[in-house]
Amino acid sequence: MNSPRFLLIPLLVLATSIANASTDWDEESALAALAVTAQARAEACQALAVVGGPKSVPVLAGLLNDRQLAAYARTALEVIDDPSAGQALRDALPNLEGQLLIGVITSIGARRDREAVSALIELVADPKRGAGEAALVALARIGGREPLTTVITIMTGGPEELRIPAAHAALLAADIISKRGNKNVAEQLLQQVQNADLPEHIKQAAKF
Repeated sequence: MNSPRFLLIPLLVLATSIANASTDWDEESALAALAVTAQARAEACQALAVVGGPKSVPVLAGLLNDRQLAAYARTALEVIDDPSAGQALRDALPNLEGQLLIGVITSIGARRDREAVSALIELVADPKRGAGEAALVALARIGGREPLTTVITIMTGGPEELRIPAAHAALLAADIISKRGNKNVAEQLLQQVQNADLPEHIKQAAKF
């Protein structure tokens, strides 16, 4: 089994490349590079994660269905501190499938976008879209009454294939809530995992 430190190497490389991008690019040059080679476009998207603003959002949104560049575009949209970035990700949900859809859902979870909660709940309930697991994780990251009620409802009485993913989402939510200092709520959530009809190893993971 690989040591965890080796698993961190790609993340460190990406973080370094994004950090270095701010020294070589500004928003105008990054947007201009999106019109040239694939390599330059990828590097420009990385740069926009550092220097991008609202002006960049429509261009990045147009790349969310590009299999080569979607991940780079999502990375930028995740961190652009403007409501239009969240709107762009939400608007993409009905138009994508497969891994492209799952990637956008993941980015919405990273932004903790409460305006996306209704759309995520619809995805959990729609097996044809195949994004229920990703939507449960995003709901767990967003937190709050409605998202977590959905996670628990699926865990305790939802479709069989989603009950264990929902339990994992509940464990994630409890961890996030605990780290934010609300240990009582986290323990209540873990207790619901322990009380559910789940494999023993998941119940063990929920012990506090």
